[in-house]
Amino acid sequence: MTRPNLTGRAEEQGRRRQVRRMVLVLDRTFGGAARLEAVGLSDPLEEMVRTILSQNTTDENRDRGYDRLVAAFTDWDAVADADARSVMDAIRPAGLPAQKCEAIQSMLQWVRRERGELSLSFLKEMPVDEAIETLVKLKGVKTATVVLAFAFGSDVCAVDTHVHRIALRTGIVEAGTSRDRAYGQLGALIPKGTARGFHLDLIALGRSACRARNPSCDVCPIRRECDYASSAGSTE
Repeated sequence: MTRPNLTGRAEEQGRRRQVRRMVLVLDRTFGGAARLEAVGLSDPLEEMVRTILSQNTTDENRDRGYDRLVAAFTDWDAVADADARSVMDAIRPAGLPAQKCEAIQSMLQWVRRERGELSLSFLKEMPVDEAIETLVKLKGVKTATVVLAFAFGSDVCAVDTHVHRIALRTGIVEAGTSRDRAYGQLGALIPKGTARGFHLDLIALGRSACRARNPSCDVCPIRRECDYASSAGSTE
């Protein structure tokens, strides 16, 4: 009979405890759960477009591009059918206009073709894994999980640049893990009902202390949980 991998099981249990401590500390620090409750859920299609526009840009530029887009067209059908140049002109502040225009129009046309209308409400009736699989066909795991989390309230933690960086530095995912794989590893560790707030708190931490360059480990609220801070001698 094969013996159970006790070492691996113990390691996973240790990571679960580590993530649980991180969730508690970060929520006290940044209040992600309270922010979610205050804001409520967004429109699924709007969230999808915003998430596409958010790639490789700031929130401010994403919002400028989105606001210009909705001001320029009467509805999403008009965006789907528009000349690409007019869509590109509208979303230019968000950067990468050609790439994002193609992604937005392709997504809208796919939804209309598959569902007969421009609505993502059908995803609400699907199990989370099935909904993610459906959205991944359009624009990747990160975009899919953002839409499910913030438009449908699904208990998932989207892995963006900040979340990925912090997950690697703290050691809660294996070294060299890609974003898509990190989503799966994190999902097994995060306490039930806390994934959405944890996502927001990790983003806040990534912007304030755990930056890509010159991270401020000495003021990081979870430095005691972090392999990177420990190796830098900043756990005191």
